[in-house]
Amino acid sequence: MLALTAAVASCDDDKDIDPRYTDYRYDVVTYRGTEGGTARFDLVARDDDGMTVLTAAAAIDTAIHQGQRVLIRYNFADSSRAGGARRINLYQTVRITYDSLRYTVNPLSYYLDQMEPVRLRSIWRTGDYLNLNCQVEYTGKPRHFYLLLDSATHRRDTVDCYLVNNTFGDTTYHLRTGYASFFVGSVTRVPTCQVLRVRLNNRSVGTVTDHLFKINH
Repeated sequence: MLALTAAVASCDDDKDIDPRYTDYRYDVVTYRGTEGGTARFDLVARDDDGMTVLTAAAAIDTAIHQGQRVLIRYNFADSSRAGGARRINLYQTVRITYDSLRYTVNPLSYYLDQMEPVRLRSIWRTGDYLNLNCQVEYTGKPRHFYLLLDSATHRRDTVDCYLVNNTFGDTTYHLRTGYASFFVGSVTRVPTCQVLRVRLNNRSVGTVTDHLFKINH
């Protein structure tokens, strides 16, 4: 997971501080590509409250691919909300952990021991995506970090998912902040799904916690 680099500004007595350092917001969005020098992002509101298309005259890092989830720092360039589209001033684009919901192959008990703790800051759903902001222990080496579906609950009214954070026993160091986004539409679009229940080992409280998200069909 990538740490978000803080933006730092300098100023003097004769100049105002650049608004990009004082007036901005963060959102996790889907990058939809660039055409004619204009980058497009899809911003899905909380739960099932619709989508806004964000456009910006900006160059995007070539390492960021169409369809990838990213964290952007920006501000609106206009006050119009007509048509579900907004122009923005884009200040920063950061790659985050992005994955689709995975399915159990082995018995669920096999994975439960791999739920090493994370320090949860926030968790929220935007349409087909489950997003979270948390801190994990840094190792400097690859790890498993994914959202796992308990396949036995796939067709039930409450679908259970587990956050797997597996460092494979590597030496851990300081905590590092990051964002992640998981595509969960494969279960939330199933008519029988009424509640998505996400379970994770929450270092903040010292136990496994449940987080419930109501699904509106």
